[in-house]
Amino acid sequence: MLEDARRRTDEMLAFDPNRDMLKIIRAQLDFMEQCVQGGRNPTEEEANRVTLGPIAVKNLEEEDPEYARWLMKLHYTFSRTWKSLA
Repeated sequence: MLEDARRRTDEMLAFDPNRDMLKIIRAQLDFMEQCVQGGRNPTEEEANRVTLGPIAVKNLEEEDPEYARWLMKLHYTFSRTWKSLA
């Protein structure tokens, strides 16, 4: 799902490269991947900066419901998983 979300974000950025919200989403997805791939536990402060769920609900739920669900699930999973690994 992380790779799907990254791909969809890249597609949307290709269509609208000036959409700052998508740049923020991409940066957060990259951070999540770094943590997952590198086995790195984020600090609590870093983890609290991941805001994919609220961004998805506020800005994307009507525009792209599937993408919004992916982001919400990723946010929820990340916020729960990192705490159990710390």
